[in-house]
Amino acid sequence: MGKYKFLQPTFTFFLINSFFINLVVYISQFILLKDKVNYFLCTEIIEYQVLIFSRDFTFIYPESCDLAIYTDGIVNFLNLFTLENYVYINRPLFVMYIFIFYKFLSTILISFTLSDLVLVKASFYLGQLFLTSFASISVYKLFSNLNFQVKNKYYYFPLIISLSPIFKWHIFESASMTFTFLIFVIGLNLLLNFENINSYKPFLFSGFLFLIHRSAIVIPVLLLFYILISKKFKLKNIYRILSFFIPSIAYYSLINIFSNYTDHQAEGYKQFTWILDYFQGREVNSGGYFCQTPKLALSCYLNDVISLLQYLTIPSLFVLAFILFRKKFNFKEIELIKYSVIFALLINLFWLFIGWYPPIRFSYYGYGNLVIFMMIFILLLIDDKFSLILFLLGYISYFLNLNHWNLPEVIAYTGLIKTSILFFFSAIFVETSSKNET
Repeated sequence: MGKYKFLQPTFTFFLINSFFINLVVYISQFILLKDKVNYFLCTEIIEYQVLIFSRDFTFIYPESCDLAIYTDGIVNFLNLFTLENYVYINRPLFVMYIFIFYKFLSTILISFTLSDLVLVKASFYLGQLFLTSFASISVYKLFSNLNFQVKNKYYYFPLIISLSPIFKWHIFESASMTFTFLIFVIGLNLLLNFENINSYKPFLFSGFLFLIHRSAIVIPVLLLFYILISKKFKLKNIYRILSFFIPSIAYYSLINIFSNYTDHQAEGYKQFTWILDYFQGREVNSGGYFCQTPKLALSCYLNDVISLLQYLTIPSLFVLAFILFRKKFNFKEIELIKYSVIFALLINLFWLFIGWYPPIRFSYYGYGNLVIFMMIFILLLIDDKFSLILFLLGYISYFLNLNHWNLPEVIAYTGLIKTSILFFFSAIFVETSSKNET
């Protein structure tokens, strides 16, 4: 028991682990495969010349089309509410999160003549790196709270998370969508440990996540669904769930008092509000990614989900096959699978109504994160060491070589991606054979 306690991970362990994994990701994408790396939309690959020890070095780095907009809020964070028409004023805690890293870097690197753009890019990278560690330790706490036998398999948590599409492609970018995986894990943790939580703090924390990414709004929906089907209508439970809304109520009350607040997403894109406009006979957006009638919204989102299923076909089939061949699960494992699927469905249902559907993004927040989470779950279920090696080889072969989802053909089946099929299903065969022998 003492040895197991000694092996419990720290945030620093996950941070160092994540750094080296993402170094491998950078080398793979931007050095070894630099002629093939492509985000297709919004993000450009910029080439930089750097002078180190009197020698010129060339490296490439992605730059998102919204980086300049984010830079306004980060560099001018103390004047955030005076910025007119600031697009990301609905993500104040995300902007503040990156601002903290920006302030730290600009202070320790003050003797270097670095532009705000360089410092902001570096701040985003550090922010995403720290997020990978937050997500890893949150996954560890979730499974530990459920008394799963994690053992030393937590070593692989940063690997699974860092190679997942949303992290692999956006850890070097200005994007808040990486927080959706953390939201997924936090929501599950709150639900599966609902009876054991005696503090309002975790529920308040989930409320703060809403001011980073709107996917967090589904957390109280999930919890209300849980108390509905479990018939635990206690006032204490209702109050705990409602505490989720305290940060948002406080924030939006303040900005409406002290600034000329407008919701850019609602005003310009008519996100979610298009439903009210449509039924009141007002003009809605159409064309491009806009599908703002009930019929079009359902059709566009369904097509996007189909593209996501195509994008994640191999890992999805692996998860399904592993669960079917394993057959026997204990009560906690069944609860975890059941509520993971329900949570993903609720998230996807929420984003169905956004009315703006760029390729595989909003559909990923539910189903995509579910697949990655199930991969971690399966990692913990694998007992045979050779099967574990095959699983990891399959995961690395598939996700390290997976193109960005903006590819018009959705997925390019390279040789290594095809090879991952062999690794994945060999892992199931070896694990199942080992169980049968036992």
